[in-house]
Amino acid sequence: MTRTEGFTLIEMLVALAVTSLLMVAGSTLLVQTLRSGNMVEQRTELVRDLDAAHSLLRDDLANATLRRTRAPNGLDTARAFSGGFSTLEPLMAFTRAGWPNPAGMEPRGDLQRVEYFFRDGLLVRRAWLRPDPVYTTPYSDRVLARGVTDLDIRFLNQDTWTLDWSGPVDLLPQLVELTLVYGEGDELRQVFLVGGAG
Repeated sequence: MTRTEGFTLIEMLVALAVTSLLMVAGSTLLVQTLRSGNMVEQRTELVRDLDAAHSLLRDDLANATLRRTRAPNGLDTARAFSGGFSTLEPLMAFTRAGWPNPAGMEPRGDLQRVEYFFRDGLLVRRAWLRPDPVYTTPYSDRVLARGVTDLDIRFLNQDTWTLDWSGPVDLLPQLVELTLVYGEGDELRQVFLVGGAG
């Protein structure tokens, strides 16, 4: 009787078990890698959006001017700057200078009314086409931050922080502090210089 070369049934079962374990471990590692990659991509996009929002806020507030303007409703007192939660809307409103007009292509100046709103977890910037808008004046909205669960704002004037800016009509705050809170409890606090100080 000659003996044939090959694997026994037990050897085959052990090899299949080891192969199955390796495949399960490999697929688990692959799924975790894909999840981590998606989380990194989401965080990177959030950081990129926050960086763009910070740059736009810094630029707007640094170029705030003392030019008084009215809200589009035409009823409110003309002010150089208004802000806070005591005013129903917007969160901040002011006129900024330095609105680029390359080669003077558009028939307009460099002043622009800018408003910031906080609605439904979104921080939105509204830029009006003219510094003295009415209801029919065109504007452009841009979402600066999404998924914000809470927002705090305060203004510095002469070493005193206030939650609302409704003081003198011809005065700008020295600083604006904006705190954004996200769903996981992450908090982002930013302080901006106002009116050419930045």
